[in-house]
Amino acid sequence: MTNVVKFPYTACRRVHSRRPRISKNGTPEERAAKAAAVRPDPSTAPNVVQLSRKPIEPHTPPTAEEFMAIVAQLPESDLPWVADMLRNMTEKNAT
Repeated sequence: MTNVVKFPYTACRRVHSRRPRISKNGTPEERAAKAAAVRPDPSTAPNVVQLSRKPIEPHTPPTAEEFMAIVAQLPESDLPWVADMLRNMTEKNAT
């Protein structure tokens, strides 16, 4: 029977640690360069919409006095329509 000699772990790790790192997707520098070349400039893209980051003010409904002032500005022909709309709103809220 022959003696089986196990390869020492320390030598194995030393051999693998000295090899350069291989990646199928390239090095991080190559990936960054490729992504920068593919990515279009956002200032020249025609379909890019710049969104403002201003906070949106919460909507506050008008007071009764403000609402009556708005209704007073409406022409006479629109008053029946507004009355019907208000009646429907109050009926919907009542049920």
